[in-house]
Amino acid sequence: MIIKKRKRMKEILTPYAFLAPLLIIIFVFLAIPIIKAAIMSFQYWYIVKPSDRGNYFVGLGNYKAVLTDEHFYNSVKVTLLYIVITVSARFIIGFLVALLLNNKFKGRGIARSLIIIPWAVPEVVACLVWILMYDKDYGIINYLLNNVGILTRNIAYLQDTKVALPAAMVVNIWKGFPFVAVMLLAGMQSVSNDLYEAAEMDGANVIQKIKHITVPSIKPVSMIVLLLLVVWTIKDYAIAYVLTKGGPSRTTELLTIFVQQNAFKYFDFGKASASGMLMLIVSLIFTYVYFKALTGGEEKE
Repeated sequence: MIIKKRKRMKEILTPYAFLAPLLIIIFVFLAIPIIKAAIMSFQYWYIVKPSDRGNYFVGLGNYKAVLTDEHFYNSVKVTLLYIVITVSARFIIGFLVALLLNNKFKGRGIARSLIIIPWAVPEVVACLVWILMYDKDYGIINYLLNNVGILTRNIAYLQDTKVALPAAMVVNIWKGFPFVAVMLLAGMQSVSNDLYEAAEMDGANVIQKIKHITVPSIKPVSMIVLLLLVVWTIKDYAIAYVLTKGGPSRTTELLTIFVQQNAFKYFDFGKASASGMLMLIVSLIFTYVYFKALTGGEEKE
C-alpha cells in the first residue's frame, strides 16, 4: 500500500519537477521585475533630485506625469502608426510569399530556405547593414534610385524627419515578413488538395480558391500570427533605437524608447515604470481580446 502511494505521488510530482526550472526562471526574470516596476510606479524615483524622504509613496503622481507629457502622446501616435503599417505590410507580404512558395516550381526548396534569412539575422546586425545602405553619400539605396531617375538628390533617410519613420518601418517589414510567410505556408500545406480540385471542377479561378478555401482554412494560424506580430511590435525597441535612437526630433520615438529615455537619460525611474505598466496593461488587454476571438472561433467550428 505504501509503495503504491509513493508511486502515485511520484507520478503526480514528476511533471511539476520538469516544469520547476522554467517556472523559477519566469518568476526570477519576469514576475519579480514586473512586480518591482509596479511598486516603483507608485514611488518617487527621480534620481537626479533625490528626496530626504527616500523613495516615498506618490500615489498616481507618476501616472499623472506620464499622461500629461506631450512626448508620451507623440510616442503613442508613432507607435500606433508603426504597428498598423508594419503589421499590415508584414502580413500581406508574408501571405503573398507563402502563396508563391506553396506552388511547385524549380528551386522551391532553395527559395524556402533563403526566405528565412532576414528573420534569422540578429536585429542589431540587420540594422547596421541598413544604416550603411541608407547612408546619404555612400548608401546603395540613393545610388540605385539616382541611377534609375527616381531621385534627383541624395536623401538622408535616418536624419530627415519626414523619412526616418518610414525608413525604420521598411527595416521592420523586411525583418519580419519571413516569419509570417513560414507560418502561413505551414498552414497552407495542411489544406487538402481535394478541396482545390473540387473547386477547380466547379469552375473556380485562382482568386476564388484563395478567397473561399485558403483564407478560411488558415484562419486559426493567421489569428495567432497577427497576435504575435502586434505584441512583438508593441514592445519593439532595437530596430528604431539602433537606426535613429528615437530621432530626429522624436519622430521615431516608440513607447519603448520613451520608457528607456525616461529611465536612463532623465533618470526618472518612477515615470518610466508608470509608462511601462501602461504598456503592459494595453498588451494584456489586446492579448486577452485576441485569445477570446481565437477560442470563440474554435467553439463555433
